[in-house]
Amino acid sequence: MRIGTMTSHFRDQREAKDLIGYVESMNRCVKAGFTVLDMNLCALQRGGTELNGDDWREKLGVICKEKEKLKVEFVQSHPPYRPFFGFHFPTPEEDERFRMLTKRSIEVSAALGVTWAVMHPVTETAGPEMDTDLNLAANHVAYDEAVEFANKRGVGIAFENLTDVYQSHRRRFGTSAEELLALIESYRGAKVGVCWDTGHANRVYADQIPAITRLGRLIKATHINDNMGGDDLHLMPFLGTVPWEGVIKAFKDSGYEGDLIYEITMNNRMPQALKDPSARYSFDIGRYLLCLAE
Repeated sequence: MRIGTMTSHFRDQREAKDLIGYVESMNRCVKAGFTVLDMNLCALQRGGTELNGDDWREKLGVICKEKEKLKVEFVQSHPPYRPFFGFHFPTPEEDERFRMLTKRSIEVSAALGVTWAVMHPVTETAGPEMDTDLNLAANHVAYDEAVEFANKRGVGIAFENLTDVYQSHRRRFGTSAEELLALIESYRGAKVGVCWDTGHANRVYADQIPAITRLGRLIKATHINDNMGGDDLHLMPFLGTVPWEGVIKAFKDSGYEGDLIYEITMNNRMPQALKDPSARYSFDIGRYLLCLAE
């Protein structure tokens, strides 16, 4: 295992609305110590990235060259995600735009050598609540095209464990290991797996370790972050209540062969003057996490 982070570690600015570009983000990640990265593409949905324009292939070429120059490795990515419930967008045009951006995200991922693209399972609301068969069918409607498109390009799809939306007292499909197992098993023969989000699991489970152990080698990617068990805070490890000693041991013992990839959006909320030292600190914390696996 290695410690890595998302390009979104530096994406947003407290002082301005403009997003920091991928090339600058990559360079700042490397300066903080990270050479293993997640290509976070979620911001494509809201626009404003250098990959949103008609010249996106040209801009992707620049990013690929910078990747080679910096000698970084993109092991996973995070394409945009659908609405929490019902999974359809309000209009056919919005739905078509999302499908286009999903395919673009997969093409970007393939060009960068990404092995696993992380996607959120969807929740069906048109029928009996939390009916497993209905939810599995909805996920195939939402993702069959993307899975096939990705697999043909050497990219696997890792479905992320989610968390319920407590503010509205709503359950989401994909919060439990059992639901993820059912979803993976329904894709017989396809390159699909699980992305385990430690922060989401800390909100769902009193003890997430048995779930990690049950999923075992089906876990192909990670979102490493912490919280207090309530809000989805995306804190650095050891700032919340995730039992890191047990979690890291569970990853190792279960046969997880990937890396520990941060999803700590708290760094995005930092002023520019604090982002780089905060990122370096998070890298040091990550090195300590790796020691727990020895």
